Amino acid sequence: MSPPRKVIVDVDVGTDDAWALLLLLKCEKKFNLKVEAITCTHGNTDVHNAARNVLRVLAAIGRTDVPVYKGAIEPLITPVPEGDRHFHGLDGFGDLNLDVPDETIIQSEHAVNELARRINADPGNISLILLGPLTNLALCLKMYPQVRQNIKDLFVMGGNRNGVGNVTKCAEFNFWADPEAAHIIFNSLVCPITLLPWETCVTEHRELEMTWRMDVVGRTTNKAVLMLNQAEKKCYGDWDRWMPCDAFVAAVFIKPEIVVHAENWHVDIELAGTLTRGQAVLDHRKKSKENTRIVDKIDTQYFKDLIMYAADHNVEDQL
Repeated sequence: MSPPRKVIVDVDVGTDDAWALLLLLKCEKKFNLKVEAITCTHGNTDVHNAARNVLRVLAAIGRTDVPVYKGAIEPLITPVPEGDRHFHGLDGFGDLNLDVPDETIIQSEHAVNELARRINADPGNISLILLGPLTNLALCLKMYPQVRQNIKDLFVMGGNRNGVGNVTKCAEFNFWADPEAAHIIFNSLVCPITLLPWETCVTEHRELEMTWRMDVVGRTTNKAVLMLNQAEKKCYGDWDRWMPCDAFVAAVFIKPEIVVHAENWHVDIELAGTLTRGQAVLDHRKKSKENTRIVDKIDTQYFKDLIMYAADHNVEDQL
């Protein structure tokens, strides 16, 4: 049997990040992968709340063995306006006043240094999944340039395919929250990059009814899911469809065959546009070398089966 695929996950938890972590950790044995570490960044909430929410998920499923590291507290240059990052509540988990987890198990090393240490110690064998603003990896590439050659591959939830935004007219939150970081990554890395953009999330979520999420997936004894039931009920309010953006890209990593349609493009990031700052820009002239695989469509039914599996429902025979 081949050795497990190693992955480090960078998060700004966020309920959709929590689902991505739950998917990855629950699928480790069945899909032969290993979550080596979880690094935290600013984004949906501040980095301290993000780390706390990671610990809550890990404690709920008995996986506090996975090391957790705090990273960047803010973007490289421009601060994110406070009101534009709190869809998931001020604390990232719906402001439910949950118990404070045991923070003593957070590792003392900074996430950026730990990324470099782990990747350089095992070159070509560690994948990265980035689910929040890309600040940690951008800092890592600038501080430790040799890392650029040693990343196996990169999976990103963020950006856009057709200029459709969710925080501005033209920009998706993760890239808009630190455009310079996204620019550094897409102009520096030599490894394969897989991008699942905002438009794909919009397409996929149309097939995920909120009643299915709450009344089918949510009826479980899984403590992490029960916690997320509360948070998502508050965050999504009257939504009739579920939007687990980060879980989509986690599913692509877990089961590559879930991708139904993808195309290769050269992707760059707009930094200076008055209306378009943070937009992912595709080279439709095909003058530049392709640097990114963009996932346009996944098998939504298989995704639903993965979610059910992660929530401890008896669907293993369907995977």
